[in-house]
This record gives sequence, structure tokens and C-alpha cells, in this order.
Amino acid sequence: MVFKSGGDDDSTGRERVTVRIYLDASALNRPFDDQRLSRNRIEAEAVLAILERIEAGDIELISSAALAYENLMSPLVERREYVTTYLNIAATFVPADAALLPRAREFEARGVRPLDALHLASAERGRARWFITCDDRILKRARGGKLETRLEIGTPVEFVASRKKTNGES
Repeated sequence: MVFKSGGDDDSTGRERVTVRIYLDASALNRPFDDQRLSRNRIEAEAVLAILERIEAGDIELISSAALAYENLMSPLVERREYVTTYLNIAATFVPADAALLPRAREFEARGVRPLDALHLASAERGRARWFITCDDRILKRARGGKLETRLEIGTPVEFVASRKKTNGES
């Protein structure tokens, strides 16, 4: 099943729906993490599958000034260039401006680090349905109900599994 915008029908006659996602820096960089660790390897495979769907136009990626900043801070040129490739094909870019800060501060007040708070606020402003991360601190707060956000927050593996379940894929 393909996820496209515009209400087109797929070969089964079902309407195809595009999902808007925000991949944070931990997810975007997962393919470069130590692949000897099974969690990293499995999440990297899921990230690569998601990126394929983004390239095909089946999923809309949201980028942000927070992602661009965090990526620029990486001392590893190969990672930086790889991530930049995907940030450049994002359907939406969310700038960091004064209007974003109050919501970011709300996330900070709930125990989220400042840059992560900007990522979450950016995802909301970009109208993401999913915030995809490999950051255990964010995942723990989200699963504990501490973030009070309309975003679905999960790992790359959880996102891929949810799409398969939603669309009847095996």
C-alpha cells in the first residue's frame, strides 16, 4: 500500500492517505550508530524504510530550524551531509521564531531538554501526526503521559509497525 496525498485511490479502491512525520536528529542519525547493537540495527532499518517512503513521496517529512541547527553542530561531515539531504526534501520547514518559544517552554517545564522541546514544538507547528525518535528520555516522558501533546510519539519501528497495521500490510 502506498500513502499518497490528494485522495487518490490505490488498486484496491481504498483512498490513500499521506502521513506527516517529524524525524528528530536521533532517528535521522540512527543508521550511523553502532550496528552491532540489535536495537540500533533494527531502528536503522526502520529509519531507512521510512526515508525510502519519503523519497517516493508517500510520507511527508517536516523539517525545522532546530533540526538544521542540531545537524550543523555535528562534527561528523558524512552524517551532516546525509541528514541535510533529507532535510532538503522535507515538505514543510518550521522556522524558529518567538511564536514557537512558549510551546517549547511548556515542554521544558515537563522535563524535556531545551533543544528537544524545540523539536516537539516544531513538530506540532508543522502539523505532524508522528514524532519519531530514538531518544529514551522523550519516549519515557511521552509514554508516561507527561508531554500533553497531540503528536503520536514513538520509535521508527513503532511507526513502521503502525503503518502496516493501519493499511493491512504484513
